[in-house]
Amino acid sequence: MREFPRIIGEEKMFRSAVLIPLVESEGRTEILFQLRSAHIRQGGEICFPGGGFDRKKDDSFRATALRETREELGLDEKKIEILGSPGTLITPMSVMVHCFIGRLKLESLKELNPSKDEVAGIFTLPLEWFATHPPSEYKVPLRAHPWTEDPETGEQTHHFPAAQLNLPERYTAPWGGSHKIWAYKSDHGIIWGITAEILQDILPLLLDS
Repeated sequence: MREFPRIIGEEKMFRSAVLIPLVESEGRTEILFQLRSAHIRQGGEICFPGGGFDRKKDDSFRATALRETREELGLDEKKIEILGSPGTLITPMSVMVHCFIGRLKLESLKELNPSKDEVAGIFTLPLEWFATHPPSEYKVPLRAHPWTEDPETGEQTHHFPAAQLNLPERYTAPWGGSHKIWAYKSDHGIIWGITAEILQDILPLLLDS
């Protein structure tokens, strides 16, 4: 049997890509963030440019990251230099995020023309800021619920027949583990979720470079 790297179940996941944009300002490297418009999914939250892979438009996840950055920031792709990819994040909610680090060739942020439909604002934070502002860490439980109960009627809906399948009794009740969430408290708002998880991974690489 031929062996090759693949992610089982990838086709069932929401596949996406993001760009971690770096800009130079007064001799220092800064990371650019977006504030999502209020009316879109996860409105009001801080994120990197990015979005879902589109088979009709993208021939790679790199292309997805470039296209989404162009559409969201109003920036010509010629002004985006991809420096590399630190890897792919898979979340407990079956979201796959291919990450790319890129340098924006800008003289000023005024060169950007963010899409009003998707972006409510942009801001940057110096790399050094993260060295002196560690995130808060939280652990939240993640559980598989074989059944749920309507809080008003008390009626139970069974989703997984563990008892009928003669599985160990522990699977007749919720089971699972926990998931760590990081949150950076900035003057521009809370950076958390997928964005903060990506930062946790790439900041050691960027700060040491």
